[in-house]
Amino acid sequence: GFWPATMYLEGLDQYRGWFQSSLLTAVGALGRGAPFKECVTHGWTVDGQGRAMHKSLGNGVDPAEVFNKYGADLLRLWAGSSDYHVDVRCSDEIFKQLSQNYLKFRNTAKFCLDNLTDFDPDTLVAPEDMLALDRWAMTRLNALIAKAFTAYDNYEFHVVSHAVNDFCVVELSSFYFDIIKDRLYCDGAESLSRRSAQTALYLILDAMTRMFAPILAFTCDEIWLAMPHRTGDDERNVLLNEMVQPYTQYALSPEEMARWDRIAAVRTAVNGALEQARADKTIGKSLEAEVDLTVPAEDAFLGQMEEGALADLLIVSQVRVETGDSLSVTVRPASGTKCQRCWKVLTSVGTVAGHEDLCPRCAAVVKSLPVVE
Repeated sequence: GFWPATMYLEGLDQYRGWFQSSLLTAVGALGRGAPFKECVTHGWTVDGQGRAMHKSLGNGVDPAEVFNKYGADLLRLWAGSSDYHVDVRCSDEIFKQLSQNYLKFRNTAKFCLDNLTDFDPDTLVAPEDMLALDRWAMTRLNALIAKAFTAYDNYEFHVVSHAVNDFCVVELSSFYFDIIKDRLYCDGAESLSRRSAQTALYLILDAMTRMFAPILAFTCDEIWLAMPHRTGDDERNVLLNEMVQPYTQYALSPEEMARWDRIAAVRTAVNGALEQARADKTIGKSLEAEVDLTVPAEDAFLGQMEEGALADLLIVSQVRVETGDSLSVTVRPASGTKCQRCWKVLTSVGTVAGHEDLCPRCAAVVKSLPVVE
């Protein structure tokens, strides 16, 4: 029936205990092989100062108190974020720190859900039609999926937890989400640019929910019940569905990803210059800025991007690019008028009759909206 067991899981002391006795019994008395396929061990749970928990010290942690204060999933996240190969620290301060990671994951899911209310997952944008930035996000998602698969196979749950948190904080919240907000909020509802972003958001949310469900079971099921689904999904519970596979059809080539690394480096430099301009009270928000970029020859492709595309990536209103010996950034107030819908400062605002306070993009979108009687 169940011989051998898939895995033995116990504390480090069981190498000379249960692991050894069951192995000797199986081989010596029964004449069979090892009674387990794999043997996984863990360290002890200790307090925040690394001391063993004892009633006399009063340093024990009651799981029921954690449930009541933080919720069951935070206790699961603590277990799933800890490197159990060594002694694992447990304290209220650690739970407070982990609650920030938990909220970041929830907020990431909420951003996706908020922007998918009118999206049909059965009508995903084809890979060849998806915008380059969205394919960058999908390529980074593929790397996360591959890393999670390897980590789960090796029972390294903490690697999954930290990788998901880094993906949410560094690549989504601080970079990708910031850039696509303009497309999601201001482009036409059925425009390719908006649907491309929605496709990426849906696939990211779907993948993270399936991927993180073994650790954050309750939260991921809550997300699963709230999100739209493709035909064939079992909508009852996320854990009734297969684990996600990488979306290789949406991936960018290594050469294209290298260009995005350069764009990210330029964006970091521009953000630094914008912060200084804000401190000097030259500008307020970044959309009030016009940026002059001098880039080295290897970054000359930035000047060949479609009009407005680089400005959107940098979240400024206007950009000029010229080639020089090294990267330099100059920030000045953008010339033109502020569009009252997208807040970009452009010289083209007011050029569409009847929409004097809008830029041409926003005027076209507003004109296409149905008239409410």
